[in-house]
Formats: sequence, C-alpha cells, structure tokens
Amino acid sequence: MNRNELSQLRSENEELSRSLFEVNRKLRDSERLKGHFISNITNEIINPFASILALAENIKQLNEDQLWQARRMAEFIYDEAFHLDFQFKNIFAAAMLEAGLEEIKPAQVRLDEFGIHLSDYFHAQLFKESINLDVSCVNLLAANEPLFVVTDREKLDLILKNLLSNAIKFSQSGSVIGLHFVREKDRFSVEVSDHGKGINPDDRKVIFDRFRQLDEKINSLNTGHGLGLSIVQAYTEMLGGEISLTDNSDKGIRFAITLPEIQVTMDWNEMDDFLLDTETRY
Repeated sequence: MNRNELSQLRSENEELSRSLFEVNRKLRDSERLKGHFISNITNEIINPFASILALAENIKQLNEDQLWQARRMAEFIYDEAFHLDFQFKNIFAAAMLEAGLEEIKPAQVRLDEFGIHLSDYFHAQLFKESINLDVSCVNLLAANEPLFVVTDREKLDLILKNLLSNAIKFSQSGSVIGLHFVREKDRFSVEVSDHGKGINPDDRKVIFDRFRQLDEKINSLNTGHGLGLSIVQAYTEMLGGEISLTDNSDKGIRFAITLPEIQVTMDWNEMDDFLLDTETRY
C-alpha cells in the first residue's frame, strides 16, 4: 500500500470518526431532551392534581361562616382543572400522532362561530389577564355570506387553542391578541398575533420540536412552547397546510396558517350526517 492510499484511508477514518461523534452527540441530546420532556409533562400533570386535591380538602373543612372563601377556592380549582384538561388534550394528541393513529375527519365549520367558540373557551383567562381577543372574519368569495369551510374541526380546534394559549401566556396585561380568519377559494387562512415579548430568531428553529422548550427549567413560570406547537405543526401538515412565523408589525409574534378545504367524497346516506353535523356547531 503506497503513501497516497494510506493518506486516503487516514482521511476516510477521520471523517468516519467525526460522523460517529456527531451521531453520538445527537443521540445524547435526544435522550436528554426526552428526559426533560417527560419530567416537564409529569410536573404539568402532578402540580394541578395536587392543587385540586388540596383545595377540595380545604373546602371540606370550612365552617359555615367561612363558606364565602369557597368561591375563591372554586376559582382556583377551575383554573387548575382547565390547565390539566388542556395538557391532557395535547398529550393524547401527541400519543396518537406518535402511534400513527390520527385520521382526518371532515366536517363543515363556520369560521365566525368558531371564533366565538374560542373566545368563550378562553374567557376566564382573558378576563384574568385583562387581555382582549379581537376576532375578525373576511370572506373574499362573498362578503355577506357565512364563512363555511370543510376541514377537521377537532384538529383546527386544537391548533388554534395552542396558538391562543401561548399568545395569552406570553402577552402583557391589557394587550390585544388578534384572531383573523380569511376565506378564499378552495382554502382559508388563520392568523394569531400578539404583542408579547416575541421569539428570538435563533429559537424559531426549534419551537416546533416536540422535545424542546424555549425555557427548559422544569419549574419555570413560563413553561415554554414545546408540545403544543409540535402538535400545531403536525396537524397543519396532516391537513395539507402551511404555517409561518413572523414578527408582528408592532411587537410580538404572528402565526399564519393556510389550509386547503378538504375534498369530501361520500354516499348520500352519509351526507345527511355531514351537513346536519348533529354535534357542536362552530
């Protein structure tokens, strides 16, 4: 074996060593991030449960002349239960996505009523933080017609709840969050904008990672963007849409999602249930 061949083998060996080192580093990072993710999710579940049990026990021990305190405790229980319910929705969605069991379920959705539904859902949190949710709807096809679209209601619901939840979490008291729907031909778009602290450009590369959070302190008061935004991205892609993230014109962040209408093919026996949509209409 001549000198050139030895030199080439040495270079190839060094390149393989560098590649192996990089693979090992990524594996270590992945395990660390998954460990942090599990710890954080466990913390997000255990803390609300512990608070609910403690508050319920306190209410049981109130005397008759202390019942006025029960109202305040009930408000705390509601807040913790609301947070817990939201966390479970995201955890179950992530589990279904990981298992490949998620399916698209088309339904007719009226976007203006959907905006009202979301405003009602976050009413307590918006009121508590003195934040105003400004909902607007534009129909580019017919200005005076209702904004009906065909999409997966449950997935759109969780997409927007995650975006609005983050917007509320990171917005200042007294600010405004925008929720803007636009109906176009064969598609529609939704924008959620806030006037919060924004997201560093370097961090925007990882905010959709299921095992990452911008703030990785387990007991942080602002518990990252992590799991929720990973579901937003996964659902958006599943529905054939696109998501973008830009700076707001004033301050904060603007998420924009564009989704195509789902093309539904079904027989007439199924059509009645689809059009009437006997469950919640929004």
